[in-house]
Amino acid sequence: MNIQRQPEFVEAFHYDARNKEQEIETEIRVEISPVDMSELPDFPHGKSSVLGLRIAYQIVFEEFVLTGAVKQMVTLLDRFVETAEELSQPELDELMRPLFSMIERMTYEVTEIALDRPGVQLNFTNNN
Repeated sequence: MNIQRQPEFVEAFHYDARNKEQEIETEIRVEISPVDMSELPDFPHGKSSVLGLRIAYQIVFEEFVLTGAVKQMVTLLDRFVETAEELSQPELDELMRPLFSMIERMTYEVTEIALDRPGVQLNFTNNN
């Protein structure tokens, strides 16, 4: 897959001490939104696609909770995609990997500082 990426963007990142009386669960939501490029006459319609990628997350640990969202715009060159369902799991993994890597890195750095010990190492891998 030939991917042209725009820079990743952090919409939000929050580290909060966990209120253990509150029952919350880890939730990770992956969003892929094809962007309508029909208004642009120079865009190679039917041959390439622009996708908005976004991960919104709430990751719950014993001591703290991380919440936030990261996003990125990508162009799939020589591949037309109308819905996210047209993408295979390996293609989705390739598209989303930089965003998951960003969450892993921010988590490690912030928890290292906040907890004054080695940072928490997340490992987002697809076991399917």
